[in-house]
Amino acid sequence: MFAAARPSAQDASLEFHAVDHVEFYVSQVERTRDFFAAVFGNTLLGNASASKSYLKIGSAYLAFERPRTAGGPLTTDHVSVAIRKIEMARVHALLDSRGIAYRDYPSGRDTAIVDSDGIRTQLSPENGWSFLKPPTFAPDAVVIKEDAVFRPTGIEHVLLNVADPEASAQFYERVFGPVSMRRNSRIWFQVGHSRIGLLKTPDGQRPGVNHFCVSAEPFNYDAVVARLAALGAKVEPPELPGAPSFRDPDGMLVQVSTAS
Repeated sequence: MFAAARPSAQDASLEFHAVDHVEFYVSQVERTRDFFAAVFGNTLLGNASASKSYLKIGSAYLAFERPRTAGGPLTTDHVSVAIRKIEMARVHALLDSRGIAYRDYPSGRDTAIVDSDGIRTQLSPENGWSFLKPPTFAPDAVVIKEDAVFRPTGIEHVLLNVADPEASAQFYERVFGPVSMRRNSRIWFQVGHSRIGLLKTPDGQRPGVNHFCVSAEPFNYDAVVARLAALGAKVEPPELPGAPSFRDPDGMLVQVSTAS
């Protein structure tokens, strides 16, 4: 009897869980922290040595920091996608087999890939929040006058601005697998419970995150839009019915959709 052939690294695939976090640069960490705490809740951690703030949003989180160079652009540092039961040796073998360069984080439990637009994607374990522990990370809190606007459950999708969506799709296919959908000039990949999308960079914008979408428990659209406006958010016309779009204090576009 012949033994079944083991799949090669070239044939293997990674089992993705969801988008774990999005980390981006802001002009004022405390202002952004306070704004998002009022919107999504005040489960917060701080990293005083790096002047960073972390906000839990369901199974995922957001991280805010100042640009690392004076006058640096207010853009995204990276997007992290979690892999179920991650084994770094297996991740390395797959990336090597597909000709994708990577660089491990000092922790040894994460690695990062960079596309042709310079967009960095972190491949990491599930529940990244659980790794943010003392003494580096300390509980933080802000006083909010009423319940948060939304009860978030996670990050539903992240849409990336790229120079050449078709070329970028070929790169991301080697990591995420086949394209799951093409719609409205966007190319989508399913990564577990979340999606990563590609869009040709609109005029006047930079490569990087066009917007991210948070999934939340059911809400009343008119009520949450009124509360967002009261917080000073610039509310945009919704791209999808019932899914409010708004901008944070630095102009980052955020969507919220009802969790399915």
